[in-house]
Amino acid sequence: MASSKNVRTKRTPGDFIQFIALSIIAGFLTAGILIPPTVGVGVAATSSINWFKGLPEDMSEGPLSQPSRVLASDGKTELASFYSQNRTSVPLSDMSKHMQDAIISVEDRTFYEHGAVSPLGMFRAVVNNFLRPGNRQGASTLTQQYVNNLLIDQAEVNGEEASTLGANKGYMDKVKEIKLAISMEQNKSKDEILEGYLNIVNLGGSNYGVEAASQYYWGIPASKLNVQQSALLAGMVQSPNQYRPDVNPEMAKERRNVVLGTMYRDGKINEDEYNEAVNSELDLDLHYSESGCEAAGANAYFCNYIVAQVMQDKDFGATQDDRLANLYRGGYTITTTLSTSAQSDAKKAVENTQPSDNNPDDVNASLVSVEPGSGKIVAMAQNTAFGDADDTNQFSLYNYNVDAQDGGTAGFQVGSTFKPLVLAEWIKEGKGVNATIDGTKLSYPASFGWRASCVEGGNVYYKDGGPFTFQNAEGGYQTWNTVAYGLKNSINSFLYSIASQVDLCGVQETAKDLHVFTGSPGEKVAYDPKNLSGLIGAQPASPLTMASAFATFANEGTYCEPQAINEVKDRRGNTIRKFNANCEKAMDKDVANGVNYVLKQVLVDGSAWRRGIGLEDASAAKTGTTDNSTQTWTVGYTRGLSTASWVGNLNLGSRSLNNLSINGKRLDYVDGATYAGGQWQEFMQAQAKKYNTKKFNMPSEKVRGTQS
Repeated sequence: MASSKNVRTKRTPGDFIQFIALSIIAGFLTAGILIPPTVGVGVAATSSINWFKGLPEDMSEGPLSQPSRVLASDGKTELASFYSQNRTSVPLSDMSKHMQDAIISVEDRTFYEHGAVSPLGMFRAVVNNFLRPGNRQGASTLTQQYVNNLLIDQAEVNGEEASTLGANKGYMDKVKEIKLAISMEQNKSKDEILEGYLNIVNLGGSNYGVEAASQYYWGIPASKLNVQQSALLAGMVQSPNQYRPDVNPEMAKERRNVVLGTMYRDGKINEDEYNEAVNSELDLDLHYSESGCEAAGANAYFCNYIVAQVMQDKDFGATQDDRLANLYRGGYTITTTLSTSAQSDAKKAVENTQPSDNNPDDVNASLVSVEPGSGKIVAMAQNTAFGDADDTNQFSLYNYNVDAQDGGTAGFQVGSTFKPLVLAEWIKEGKGVNATIDGTKLSYPASFGWRASCVEGGNVYYKDGGPFTFQNAEGGYQTWNTVAYGLKNSINSFLYSIASQVDLCGVQETAKDLHVFTGSPGEKVAYDPKNLSGLIGAQPASPLTMASAFATFANEGTYCEPQAINEVKDRRGNTIRKFNANCEKAMDKDVANGVNYVLKQVLVDGSAWRRGIGLEDASAAKTGTTDNSTQTWTVGYTRGLSTASWVGNLNLGSRSLNNLSINGKRLDYVDGATYAGGQWQEFMQAQAKKYNTKKFNMPSEKVRGTQS
């Protein structure tokens, strides 16, 4: 078999046609069409030039691939960025003159003197590439290179293979490139083209454009690049990854010195400057720029929640692949609802409860806060760092505050924080919160019919081989007293006395109206009337779910869906979507005010009496503790802020928090007011007064009354 060196490439008619097409383009060059705009164009060329005038809009605005930025609610503080190409576009005036000189000297020394294509170089390349196909020769001007980079960028954005890249470029690709280059110079000045080129060109790894590259290699803006730094970057254009100074320093230095030689040749630097630059070291000072939520620090979990919202929203792409590509390449500006002040205080609160860097018993803690009336999430924090779990208990990929479909879990048993929903049903059915009821029973016989209108037969019976029994958390509370007394002290015997007198299907409807669903993916499941233990919070829910539900009480009965994003703009600054409050009436105002009337007593002389925030008539809360202190909660609110605080177990089943090491302490008994309450209190004391703290409205006499 003959060696490859002796194999002669066989030409086809198509090759000849493409050669002719390219030759025609080259003929236009000699007709004077590509003479710079400062030179007069002959009348004979006018009709031919019309073919070159059109420039696609997406090419006239530079690269399609732009990083997306996630901002806090102030519209200024960057929480995270997403990019496949790290790029910060800057005007030519913010690029060192040395950088401009270097790129022109090494890539296109007569850039400002010729048109879009160099005629002599074009003819030489045409003849060489047709007669010697195995030895391709390029003749691209900076304008052509800019166009070629734009074409590659478009292909990557569209998920296509870039046919204009390197050896893949055919004759017709070259024709297209030339046509677009001519169009480019018909529509843009030389300075605009140079600026575009220096903002799009790859300069090693994921660094695109001179600003991102200068920040990465030296931690300085492009305006501060000196002679040798400029020459180094200009030299990388030929083969960005081969000449990367952080990977191949010797090759990079050798290539840099070649560029310095061209600058000296062209009079851009004098002999002393040349000698000093050639003998200088690379002096790299690498500044790594991470993309995505991993680099968002204390905001990482909220960032991940934002990504989940984008990935589920068809406004950002028809498919999930489209949405992901748009997030990393579309240049979005996503302004969120997160308050930097509230987020800082939330993170402090969870770390003060159980520090993430010293968590020997793997105790989990989280806090999330929303605005009643809008649903805007102002803080979302937990006592871990975002990342793969390890033996230190310091990292987790799970967002404790949200549902599984949003990057979280199926939720945690909510304990007695479910009781206000039963109270709401009591009030809905026309019963007063100061009615006296029997709180002495810890058992109901199997024959007792719990009213449930939506169940066949209209009643639910406990069917587990005996009577339905339960316990109070503490002794001494089995007595007759008011509904409000039983709720504020979170006494189970009072709760079941209330439940025995209401329609459990009404409780289910209240749970649905407040969107209290389990956090599992798939069908949303609210309270099941057949599950009597669910009345004291056996069903799991996420902290965000509970904060939003309690915000409904603060908002006098209107539920607002959690909102994490205010607005999303595209790379051109056009609004893709503006997010507004999505609210609906969940219960009558008087019912909500009745719940507020009872729950504000929790912070005065109830189960969380130690956790007041100095707003006795303007704050309310409910604690929750599951069996054996496995999960503990405090969910509380003012008119302006509703906050769910959770301390418990993520992966360790029914393990009790009692006697575990929590911030260096071991307590015999942990309830909702202990750590979750302290965490809630710390955050609300820091933030509540920045929001609406107007007193709750008093419910009607009927709701406050003694009727049962």
